[in-house]
Amino acid sequence: MRLFGNGWMLGIAVSLLVAAAVVRGLFMIGPIEEQRKRKFDERRLSDLQRIASSVEFYYRTHDELPDNLDVLATLPEGSVPRMDPESGRPYTYRRISADSYELCATFALASDESMPLRWAHKAGPACFRHRVRR
Repeated sequence: MRLFGNGWMLGIAVSLLVAAAVVRGLFMIGPIEEQRKRKFDERRLSDLQRIASSVEFYYRTHDELPDNLDVLATLPEGSVPRMDPESGRPYTYRRISADSYELCATFALASDESMPLRWAHKAGPACFRHRVRR
């Protein structure tokens, strides 16, 4: 009986390949989950930018900030997104003064360095203050 025959070497080779595939799969789960989070954050930011544009338009046409996001549904450009795409919770809009307001959302990841300072954020709840242009 041979202890180290050809079958044994093949078994070890297959076991190593399976182990390598499992390790690679586990390694890829991290980046895949991060990409999913990044996509939701991109959507959140896009939603907030659309809301900001709608608030600016509303201000130019009504000479005042809207009381809430529901008011923006009356605009010709249509309804703006009001809910977080992942959690379903509403974004927060708050009038601060006659010409400034705040938009808030909760982000999964911090923004990267290439993000314009106006929209830079950390992971977690973030609020962005804006002043409308007269």
